[in-house]
Amino acid sequence: MSYFNQTIDDITKAQVLKGKQAACRQVYDQFSSAVYNLAYRMLQNNDDAQDAMQNSFVLAFQKISQWSGQVAFGFWLRKIVINQCLNEIKKNHHQLTIDNQEHATENDQIAYNYQHDLNLLLAKLPPLSRSVLWLYEVEGLTHQEIADMYEMSTSFSKSQLARSKQLLTKWLAYQEEHHEQQI
Repeated sequence: MSYFNQTIDDITKAQVLKGKQAACRQVYDQFSSAVYNLAYRMLQNNDDAQDAMQNSFVLAFQKISQWSGQVAFGFWLRKIVINQCLNEIKKNHHQLTIDNQEHATENDQIAYNYQHDLNLLLAKLPPLSRSVLWLYEVEGLTHQEIADMYEMSTSFSKSQLARSKQLLTKWLAYQEEHHEQQI
């Protein structure tokens, strides 16, 4: 169950519109964990994730009048967070190419053991590929929604997802092979 499927009531919205700190704090407390987790998964950096979280809440509070209530507030907020993360990726990585270079060479393998979790592998992916993978597989966005966010075609989203999975599979296979040779 996604924490983003939660909403806020009209009274809270009206209080946030008036700039009431208690209402803003209530919204922040309700969504901060989900917002931070999404930002961290996309950016793989604590400081960047915190910045994206802060910027997302500031923007959401400033633009809450634009939330129609037709979708859960959390889904509206999620779109703001994703856009903040995409802006950060674009700012920090001037190369947003569809043809990411191959990152898994013999000298560039992940030191992975079975006690680690997926974070290690996700952090190794290029930011663009990682964000597409996360948005599609975890957040449940469609290829069209992702393509719209990146202002690209759906084939862009599909190819980035395929490349992410290909890299992860390659790294895991290498680690499995390397682990079996040590036994």
